[in-house]
Amino acid sequence: VSTTESLIEIALVGFKEKEVNVYTQDGKLFIEGQKEDKETETNYLHKGLAQRSFTRAWTLSDDTEVRSVTFEDGLLTVALGRIVPTHHQRKDWF
Repeated sequence: VSTTESLIEIALVGFKEKEVNVYTQDGKLFIEGQKEDKETETNYLHKGLAQRSFTRAWTLSDDTEVRSVTFEDGLLTVALGRIVPTHHQRKDWF
């Protein structure tokens, strides 16, 4: 059995590691960021991703698993691995 790997990278500048949650459920990968709402008198026309809570989800195939999750310098990296069955692997004859 061999494996192939893919990466999902999300820039989360302004978030702390404790404010980010990565989990799988029902064949989906979820990434959530929960910012504390600081009450201010400022009315924003638009708040970027670094200033508000969010949830993103991806559907994973049955043969895909999360290998690792790292959060470093505001960059979240999720490594996904796909297991390739032996009968689907490439075979070199020469």
